[in-house]
Amino acid sequence: MTPPDTALPLMPAINLTLPRGQMPVGLRGPEAAASLNQLLVQELAMRLADAERIITEQRDRIDYLETLSTTDELTGLLNRRGFQIAFRRELAGARRGGRGGVLVMVDLDGFKRINDVHSHQAGDAYLRMVARTLADHVRAQDIVARLGGDEFAVLLTRVAPDQGMQRAEALSATLHQMAMDWQTHSLPLKASFGCQAYGADDREDEVLHRADVLMYQTKAASKAA
Repeated sequence: MTPPDTALPLMPAINLTLPRGQMPVGLRGPEAAASLNQLLVQELAMRLADAERIITEQRDRIDYLETLSTTDELTGLLNRRGFQIAFRRELAGARRGGRGGVLVMVDLDGFKRINDVHSHQAGDAYLRMVARTLADHVRAQDIVARLGGDEFAVLLTRVAPDQGMQRAEALSATLHQMAMDWQTHSLPLKASFGCQAYGADDREDEVLHRADVLMYQTKAASKAA
């Protein structure tokens, strides 16, 4: 689908001077003034309708550009920028007296081999299936993003740490029960999870770092097993 033109139209200046052909003819005095006022009101209404239409188009195009800049094209999830905006919003809410949550970092295991052995088309399909699995097994208020490559993040928002950890474990179990059929092969979904609770006193970069460390510890343990 060809994306719409993203250039924002300029608002036309409203000029209430009537074209010569629309000036009242054959009328004088009060009748001429009333007729002229009526024509001016009609012209103003038309110009205002045009202005409202252009404003609506501008808003639609701005919304489209904002969505484009925060969405991962392959999976339809938030991208890294969209995730950062969402995470900062959640942390700000926690500081205003709201509840914290749990950040889950998800890094796929053995994804390079899928690309190398089964093709990049298989890899793309695999990423989309992981994205659907994560998104389909969290609440509407939770946030799922693809940060890039084979790395995903899930924000389990407004939840106590113990409950968030339990949900993350359930999410991991669900994902590891899934497999993608590709031609004559069944490719199981595999990933390493790292979970870190966050609250009002936490900083975004620190939470991300701690979750990353835990995720790589899980990945290392899995390889050593």
